[in-house]
Amino acid sequence: MPNTLTPDFATGGAGIELIGLSKRYAGQRDPAVDSVNLQVAAGELVVFVGPSGCGKTTTMKMINRLIEPTSGSIRVGGRDVLAMQPDQLRRHIGYAIQQVGLFPHMTIAENIGIVPRLLKWSKARVAQRVEELLHLVGLDPAMHARRYPRQLSGGQQQRVGVARALAADPPVMLMDEPFGATDPITRARLQDEFLRLQRELRKTIIFVTHDFEEAIKLGDRIAVLRERSHIAQLDTPARILADPADDYVASFVGADATLKRLALHSVGEVTGGAAPAAPGTPVVAPTASLREALNAMVAHGVEQVSIGAMTLTFAQLCAAARTAGAVPAQSVPAAEQASGLVHNGG
Repeated sequence: MPNTLTPDFATGGAGIELIGLSKRYAGQRDPAVDSVNLQVAAGELVVFVGPSGCGKTTTMKMINRLIEPTSGSIRVGGRDVLAMQPDQLRRHIGYAIQQVGLFPHMTIAENIGIVPRLLKWSKARVAQRVEELLHLVGLDPAMHARRYPRQLSGGQQQRVGVARALAADPPVMLMDEPFGATDPITRARLQDEFLRLQRELRKTIIFVTHDFEEAIKLGDRIAVLRERSHIAQLDTPARILADPADDYVASFVGADATLKRLALHSVGEVTGGAAPAAPGTPVVAPTASLREALNAMVAHGVEQVSIGAMTLTFAQLCAAARTAGAVPAQSVPAAEQASGLVHNGG
């Protein structure tokens, strides 16, 4: 069994399997994490959401062995994580956290290049990768590479944290509330940028948050966790919003499920009318969500928005909302249905 994730897993996503994964601390009657079974497909982004102390971060940290499991197994790309050297493993798994954790005495370029240097990349290759990643996260290398973390805004530091997690082109990324410390406007921009990156890179990502709206926006699937990381529901955002498994999951969804569903669909997915827009009609991008279109209508006191040469009316938006509320017939990947790895305790 190789001791590291070999280069064939270094560019795309790699599947993750958690089988009977548990963590028990000495002196505690109940385990912190209790027999979690989960399968994440290569290139999929799964969000862990749940109350503080439910075990979501502990579960995530066992994947790169920042916390050692008490029992169970972890496989990444079919490889047994527990058979690898922890330091070598972590060099092949990107990790981003809320506090960012940039080294204050290092430049931005040096921070991003830490893991490639540990992997013995050449100086030229590291420099090329740093420049590429700064462009990727929307920062000008000429302006930012030689700066220090204290010279960047909080949002810029978070971008650097994501760039550092991507530096060695890992197959898997673990993200623990990486945007949680930013203001709402910066957070929304970071989320949008992160979604753009994920569409390009298709990494396998476990993303931890306590913010259900963030989970809806980012996740291919959401794992709603109870205490000890028991999975209350694991499904697509649309399915959870339309058909929560029980009252516990419904409490996360809240009373505004319809508004949340609007955030899942863009105006470009809805067929509008070709009639010319009235003067003063707000303009939204085709990539804007239906919720953003509704917000624009309310803010301007109108019943339509303009999308290029098309218009979208309030009536059409309401019709789209009803369609968005339909429960998908198929939401769990076929491979996962076959394995049955979607519930605690197998």
